[in-house]
Amino acid sequence: MALRPTDIELIREVLQGSNARAFETLMKRYTSQVYGAALRLVKDEENAQEVTQMAFIQAYRQLDSWRGENFGVWMTIIANHIALRMLEKEKRRQTDLLDENIDPPNEEYDEQRELHLQALEKAITQLSEAERQIIQWHYYEGVPLQTIAQRVGQTENNIKVRMCRIRERLKKVLTSTPTNL
Repeated sequence: MALRPTDIELIREVLQGSNARAFETLMKRYTSQVYGAALRLVKDEENAQEVTQMAFIQAYRQLDSWRGENFGVWMTIIANHIALRMLEKEKRRQTDLLDENIDPPNEEYDEQRELHLQALEKAITQLSEAERQIIQWHYYEGVPLQTIAQRVGQTENNIKVRMCRIRERLKKVLTSTPTNL
């Protein structure tokens, strides 16, 4: 009866090129664990499968950086990072769509656009002073997010998160109130 090779032995074989199937064995051992972790984050089976596949590809490419810690945990961490990047991309895509919905491009200046802009202005007045200032700097004055971050003493990422939350609140206000404010 052959002994089951350890993760360390399999990784050593992959890195030395002595066993082409060693990484496949590792994948079989950890696919369900990595998939489960991805599914908990992305909450979509197809995206979880994609994250799992991407995680194993990245792990294979970076196998020489593995430091001997628990391979399953290492794989899960890689998958979590990929899943979080995927979620962030989707959130940015939705935010971009929101930006289009708040101020849709329209060649004709018509009454509907005017009502929409009035509703937006009213929604902005419901924000806190600090949030209104950020909106003023970014959208009205064209100040870059990095400069805004420096002005308020936060990181650029914090400002991006705040902007996203502000836009989400504005969207809720605009979709919950009629346009004839």
